[in-house]
Amino acid sequence: MDEFREMDQDKEIDDGILETREIHTVESEPHYYTQTIKDTSKKSTFKKATALLIALGIVVGGASVGLGIGLAKPFNELFLQPALESLNEKYFGGAEIGEEAAEEEFSFETAEVEEVEGAAQPTAYLLGEMTIPEIAKRVGPSVVSLKSRFTITDWWNEQYQKEGTGSGIVFNVTSKEVMIVTNYHVIENAQSLVVTFLGNYSAPASVVGVDPQTDLAVVKVAHSDVPDEIKGKIKAAPFGDSDKLEVGELAVAIGNPLGEAYSNTVTAGVISALNRTIQLTDKEMNLIQTDAAINPGNSGGALVGSKGTVIGINTIKLVDTSVEGMGFAIPINDAKPIIEELVNKGAVSRPYLGILGQDITEDTAKLYEIPIGVLVREVYQGSGAHIAGIKAGDIIIEFDGQKITSMEQLTKIIESHKVGDKIQVKLVRGGTTKKTVTVQLQDKSKINY
Repeated sequence: MDEFREMDQDKEIDDGILETREIHTVESEPHYYTQTIKDTSKKSTFKKATALLIALGIVVGGASVGLGIGLAKPFNELFLQPALESLNEKYFGGAEIGEEAAEEEFSFETAEVEEVEGAAQPTAYLLGEMTIPEIAKRVGPSVVSLKSRFTITDWWNEQYQKEGTGSGIVFNVTSKEVMIVTNYHVIENAQSLVVTFLGNYSAPASVVGVDPQTDLAVVKVAHSDVPDEIKGKIKAAPFGDSDKLEVGELAVAIGNPLGEAYSNTVTAGVISALNRTIQLTDKEMNLIQTDAAINPGNSGGALVGSKGTVIGINTIKLVDTSVEGMGFAIPINDAKPIIEELVNKGAVSRPYLGILGQDITEDTAKLYEIPIGVLVREVYQGSGAHIAGIKAGDIIIEFDGQKITSMEQLTKIIESHKVGDKIQVKLVRGGTTKKTVTVQLQDKSKINY
């Protein structure tokens, strides 16, 4: 099960163990609203087109009677059909009349960035290098503060409300809504969300989708909830290409360390390393390392490169008495497809076996006289494992033709497949009985735990 930190925490590593630390809590409760805008543009267009079609029908009807049955077909081909096609192209974009055009999926490749008022602003990919003040002016206004409210249960089973703070990056602005990407741990278990734009203007937000495995989440603010004073001033940050980074390049972190009191703080450093593998309690993450200061509250904020584009999403730092300047960000090229899937589907599709497993090492196998493999501790209802008949207590010894020695190995093999793939699984039941079953991998986002 994927679990992350509380949203006002940053990860720390002390003596090789990753720990979490609680930062900045308050007890006041923010208001939470959700509101949608009803689009009336289609209704107006439909009325105009209908009126024109009726008028055209009357003219055609009269003409058809006058011309007679023999001339109806050529009249239809020469005059009626071109007129209808012209109306269809003008009012329905060429789609078949009577059918609603499918809503286009969001993509960084094709999306046009708009201000809240609706004026199109094409995404800019800058050439050349920028100074730190230029970077701050360009990207700073696109970095927002996120405040979330959630419930905590203490040792005495008493429940109380707490607030967590973090940062986010505006990546798409339309006349309907403002889309923001942040870390999952910033909004984890949030019962309400408030976004603060440009340092002083707040609006309620709702969750679009989350992906705990990559620590990413997308939230949105409805156009109607954006304060009037800043409508038309909110812009999407330009996203760059993290695959083209080099060690030693300029790196600028923009976020809200320790909450809104320090909103849009800018710190600068360099790209210290690329493709750093950080082992967390339940996963590995491939991250960009930087010495630009990243503090609690910076999570979800922007790491900007020398070209003035976002190259990473700040997520964790290492903290120890002997450690200085070791912050990490999710590469933006890794984040883009996740963001797109969260916007379009609300979740990320991943193949899932559906078990909670435990390694059986060589020593354990000798001690209990059982085979080396993965012991199934729990099987989740509705999962592929459950449907295939795998039970708690079974030992998986082979998966997709490969001998299994650890849960980590099994997970990597599963991740190499696609949702819907059928896999042969060999297991041992009751310590002695060997059994082979066929498992169809399910979509992890659709499993009910």
